[in-house]
Amino acid sequence: MTRPLRVVHVLARDALAGTEVMIAAQAERADPGVLRTTVVFLDRPGPIAARLRDAAVPVVSLGGHGPLAGLPGLATAIRRARPDVLCGYGFRTGLATRLLGRAVRARTVTGIRGLYVTEIERLDGPRGRLVMAVERATAPLVDAYVANSAGALAVLAEHGIPAAKLHHVPNGIDVAAWPPVDREGRDGPPVIACVARFTPVKRQQDLVAALALLRARGVDAHLRLAGDGPLLGAVRAQAERLGLTDRVTLHGALGPAAVAGLLADADIACLPSTQEGMPGAVMEAMASGLPVVGTAVNGIADLVDDGATGLLVAPRDPPALAAALERLLGDAPLRRRMGAAGRARVAGELSLERMVDAMDGLYRGLAGPP
Repeated sequence: MTRPLRVVHVLARDALAGTEVMIAAQAERADPGVLRTTVVFLDRPGPIAARLRDAAVPVVSLGGHGPLAGLPGLATAIRRARPDVLCGYGFRTGLATRLLGRAVRARTVTGIRGLYVTEIERLDGPRGRLVMAVERATAPLVDAYVANSAGALAVLAEHGIPAAKLHHVPNGIDVAAWPPVDREGRDGPPVIACVARFTPVKRQQDLVAALALLRARGVDAHLRLAGDGPLLGAVRAQAERLGLTDRVTLHGALGPAAVAGLLADADIACLPSTQEGMPGAVMEAMASGLPVVGTAVNGIADLVDDGATGLLVAPRDPPALAAALERLLGDAPLRRRMGAAGRARVAGELSLERMVDAMDGLYRGLAGPP
């Protein structure tokens, strides 16, 4: 193929969240003479669209309609982009792109950035069973499923998706953008940072509950939470109810530079999710030289080497979370050792260049006459 390969990514949201940031990083680094990337948002223009436009990446924002209501506009945007490869992220968006992809004779990719094709926590309930039934029925329209988590691919395989369609491409990070910081000799209580959207699976409420347990034991720490989402108000109310407003700061959604500053000011990073794909927030914390306290779930456990780069506990267990945090809060040399080991791991194994090369190879392997 002498012309550039045309790849279109379709995302439901334009938000400072892991999937959107990772797709932006991938699009920014593509050589437009070799791979021409267009990103289509069903959402109104937001921070990722602005970032991509600054990088001269073509962007289409469709105004906030969902995949079904916005189907005519999405179909028009896809026809105009004439993709060789069409990628959709999320359950509804993935369904829309696999249907529209056949109409424009594009190869179709469904991107999975969590444990499941949908954001629901479990697949054994009525909604989960329905989702997987639809997924199996429409899987023949998908040329490749790409997940940043081996666990997500295992779930698909267990539900009957052909193994030949399953591809594992771990997230990557530009370690140079997250310089390590000398954290010795600081004044004030140690800082615990959590960067995540306020959604049910992230469980920031467990972290606030753990902080209350630490205070009851006389262990002082400041919790700084970055992110937005539907549960932000509930977590704020919880901190007020527990008398922690002087030790819990809610920053809202932060851009990359502000997140880097937050991590530079922190001593420990924490992510208490009940499920993950391959969380960029953990990778960024490790790149910043922070030890990570996380839950022993898919994605986090793939990144955090328990006892070496951080500590892992069971999900939904504030006492266990408090115990792990207390261990690190009381041992600065251990924090430094774990932080250095985590940065070395992401630098050696999870570079952004490796991710971009892997995705480029996948697209080229798929491209050609349908």
